Amino acid sequence: MSLDYNLYALFETVGFLQATTLGFLLILLNRNRYRSTLFLGIFLLLFGLETITNILNSLKVYDQYPNVYLLPFDFFWLHFPIFYIYVHQISIFSEEKTKYWVLYPGIAAFILQVSIFLLPYSTKVAITESLGYDIYFSTKIIYGLIIGIYTLRLLSNHKIEVHNHFSMVESKELTWARLFLIYNICGFVLGKVFAYAFTDSTFNKVFFATFDLILIYWVSYHGVEQRNILSLLAKKKDFENDLPKLSLKTDLPTLSKDKLERLMKNIDDYMQNVEPFIDAELTIVDLATQFEVHPKRISTVINMICHQNFNTYVNQFRIRKAERLLEDSDYELLSVEGIGNKVGFNSKSAFYAAFKKFTGTTPSKYKEDAIS
Repeated sequence: MSLDYNLYALFETVGFLQATTLGFLLILLNRNRYRSTLFLGIFLLLFGLETITNILNSLKVYDQYPNVYLLPFDFFWLHFPIFYIYVHQISIFSEEKTKYWVLYPGIAAFILQVSIFLLPYSTKVAITESLGYDIYFSTKIIYGLIIGIYTLRLLSNHKIEVHNHFSMVESKELTWARLFLIYNICGFVLGKVFAYAFTDSTFNKVFFATFDLILIYWVSYHGVEQRNILSLLAKKKDFENDLPKLSLKTDLPTLSKDKLERLMKNIDDYMQNVEPFIDAELTIVDLATQFEVHPKRISTVINMICHQNFNTYVNQFRIRKAERLLEDSDYELLSVEGIGNKVGFNSKSAFYAAFKKFTGTTPSKYKEDAIS
């Protein structure tokens, strides 16, 4: 009896090779500088190993080698938990205690799989046809999706904190991680629906296998590009070491509206007169150091009085200055991107997005209208 080679097996084999190779590279190349990438590498390794069962099943290997049936490579229990730990360690909350307990069900499931794999083939078949196995399978899916949604919540909170603390949020929002989770959750659900509606459909299998190939490269690329959101945490630690008396507990009594407005006016005056916003890396800790108050106080005042987050508050000063420079004939030879850099944006895309948000037009169009 020969193996049944087919297109789906080919795609899954390519997926296995690229996921395991990229996983190893992420671990080896970043193991010293960015230890959090270890978990992304492990995630890709497990993702690749899990395709082995699909490959063997597609090639009908079990008909010839029944002993390899139910290889302990079902890592769905660990996919979302490992990605959650990775996200936590690169997020703004990385100094908080990591919830490694999310891995325990997956580790227990792996031990159970190994135990079942060592049983006779007939016993393994009986197990997969039992009600208990159906319950196990359903529980695995529910647990994985719960952790995936929990990670989306973490990413949402991370984005809020980033906008409340950084004046430059590019590469800090972890948007790619959010998109990856949404794709993974929706793709998994759609895959199960399609598999149920179109039983043994080769097109269906190849279609999702193709997306998995793209996803693996996409995640690996962002994993290499992404760095831990540590700059704010380092500044905050230095600030609290220098001014221990301004701890969160002692520095945040309830202030009257007059005191809040007075502090806000002082911040406004400082922004207008000193223009600290031209520093693209300006953080809320820098303002807290200037006014010798806790960063949480600055964030609270801006949110309560201006009804804005820190990023939006700082960007409005940058855009006002950009408008003045675009209207100034002394800067007519300076490119639009150069104007953006001069007011505190370190990328053209961030400058254009913020300018359009505040003015409703692009910097280029605004400059044309100002000249004409």
